[in-house]
Amino acid sequence: MANIIKVNIVSPNGEVFSGDASSVLVPGSLGQMTILPKHAAILSSLSKGTITVNSEDGVNTDFVIDSGFIENKDDSLTIIVEGFAKN
Repeated sequence: MANIIKVNIVSPNGEVFSGDASSVLVPGSLGQMTILPKHAAILSSLSKGTITVNSEDGVNTDFVIDSGFIENKDDSLTIIVEGFAKN
């Protein structure tokens, strides 16, 4: 079985995305971050920018956000966003 990250993206209006990913790029407050399987636990704020969820089959899904937070622990990534649009 390939290494995956369980990804949940939520907004005040409810669930935006839920699924598995091989990597996730997020606009961290201090710069772009890539979250990979086995990434160290992290809690961080997000700036305005684009979240890119890379699936195992090579399909990328982009979400443009105004701000948010991420928490990653044990290959489970939760992203809370404010003001988003799916590209």
